[in-house]
Amino acid sequence: MKKIAILVILCLFAVDMANAQKREVNKAKRTLNRGNLDLALGHINNAINDPSTQDDAATWVLKTKILIELAATEEAEYKGLVEDPLNDAYDAIRKADELDTDKQNILEIQQTLLILSENFFNAGAMAYNENKYKEASSYFLKSFNIGESFGSMDTSTLYNAGLSAEIAGLDDVAYDAYVKVEELQYDQPYLYSSLTSLSLKKEETEKAEEWIKKGRKRYPDNLDLLFSEANVYLTSGNIPEARRVLELAIERDPDNANLHYAFAVNYDQMSKDTLYTEDERHFAYEEAIKAYKKAIEIKPDYFDAIYNLGALYFNEGIQFFVDADNILREGYTNENLKKASELEEKSKTIWREDAQPYLERSINLINEDDKNYEIVLRSLRELYMRTGQQEKLEETNKIWEEKFADPGEEE
Repeated sequence: MKKIAILVILCLFAVDMANAQKREVNKAKRTLNRGNLDLALGHINNAINDPSTQDDAATWVLKTKILIELAATEEAEYKGLVEDPLNDAYDAIRKADELDTDKQNILEIQQTLLILSENFFNAGAMAYNENKYKEASSYFLKSFNIGESFGSMDTSTLYNAGLSAEIAGLDDVAYDAYVKVEELQYDQPYLYSSLTSLSLKKEETEKAEEWIKKGRKRYPDNLDLLFSEANVYLTSGNIPEARRVLELAIERDPDNANLHYAFAVNYDQMSKDTLYTEDERHFAYEEAIKAYKKAIEIKPDYFDAIYNLGALYFNEGIQFFVDADNILREGYTNENLKKASELEEKSKTIWREDAQPYLERSINLINEDDKNYEIVLRSLRELYMRTGQQEKLEETNKIWEEKFADPGEEE
């Protein structure tokens, strides 16, 4: 009789212990329903840390729900309780699914996953709007992956993941997302521009050509894809083909300053390419000037076009100085001195009348923190020095010394 009594007591003690731990789960539910998220989190963590309830799928489902609420709360007292509640919730629901071997909680797990997917999407949109592109990409990808597990392919969410990753500089993540989106036939022409650009960054020119041809076939009238196609040819050095594409684009959109600028860059590169004859290079030089001026006419504050045109004239002036020096190397005869002097004067005229107005205009379009400021200022210093504009040289030197000169640099 005593043994039976002891056994009954032990059984009752074991049941009481189990109920005590189960009570932690119940308390977590009640405090969650009341909105006491700090208490709910404490109770569920107690349950998860206990061997009798930590392997129960329902415990992990409840933890997921608490974490989702913590991610969504606007109450300051709860916001700092968990550093990354959404990703922790994702880990928790995966743990619940792993433990749910008898599928007793499958419906609740699926419903919670759908809620979590929506929360990931909303978090992604919020992070994107706050310029937190790396976080946005991660959230969008999680949202897509959850939907995919249900057989739902939300291509717009995956595209957003790729776009966010591209802006964040996560090129491989962006590329993989875009490839999958393209395979799913997502209707977005800019997708092909991005795939092309990312391929060029990886120096995979052939792949870039494949992507842009595929995009152009699917969206033959899209001007941005025409522009991207021209960029591929410019990168690969196929200037004639780039010119053909740009001419086609300009015919369709003659008032697009970017197209005229690209056209100018095309000819600018051609004018420097020694594979072309001197006449062809001179023709390209003149066409580059026309195209830069057209871009500036359409968009008067177009820094890149204005600076490039100034640089084009500047480099032309440099070439005349080089030619003059080469003549003098042949000998200091009267004839050579005369030719060299004429070339130097021609150079100074081009610098003062052509290069200077555009370089000065370009530097007034940017502030001193701009990455291009030092480049433009350096060109102006040399121009003022070679053309004898002492007052302007002193002004420029003062800015240079304050901002860019090394302590031991001498003028």
